[in-house]
Amino acid sequence: MAHSLSAQPTSSSRVLGTVGILGGVVLLAAFLVDIGPDLNGFRIILFNLGAISIVVAVHRGQALVAPSLALLGAVPALLANAWYIAMVVLASGRSQPSAGDFGFVFFVAGIVLWLADAAFGLVALRLGVVWRWSALALAIGSALALTGIDRLGLTSTENPTIFGPLSLAGAALNGFGWILLGIEVATGRQPLKAQETASPEFGPGV
Repeated sequence: MAHSLSAQPTSSSRVLGTVGILGGVVLLAAFLVDIGPDLNGFRIILFNLGAISIVVAVHRGQALVAPSLALLGAVPALLANAWYIAMVVLASGRSQPSAGDFGFVFFVAGIVLWLADAAFGLVALRLGVVWRWSALALAIGSALALTGIDRLGLTSTENPTIFGPLSLAGAALNGFGWILLGIEVATGRQPLKAQETASPEFGPGV
């Protein structure tokens, strides 16, 4: 059987896709221009909102192929991005958001965010509902970006290591992944195909 994310994209698909593209763009913008601390929180919130929009839109198609696996990929990504938005908003009223118990919770939220995004990318790659290059960029990029979190101690300005450039490359890949998925959602150009050999639970090839 064959379906599509949206052969003729609906208004909601266009909106979700556009928000996802915007989220990826603002993430990449930090590589090109100095955002500044005043706007950085707003940039991160837009990025998380874009990710949430894409997850919601892509889940619609993935649920047609493997409902349980699709849900397993979508729910953690939705909760993690929503959690990070809450942390960014709460941090805006603190002089040292990375210190103390709040800083530790913020650190955990960052770990969960990148892991959840990576897992969503892997699920999308497994199900083959969206462009595989988009899903692969999201999965690899999120995993690499995780290595740049300060508290992990894998790299720092005082002790630079290979994980510094790798984490930056990962963040860029993550942004490109959301942008490509946003284009797909907004235009409905990529078909969703469930092959006859696909398992109804785990997708193609199982």
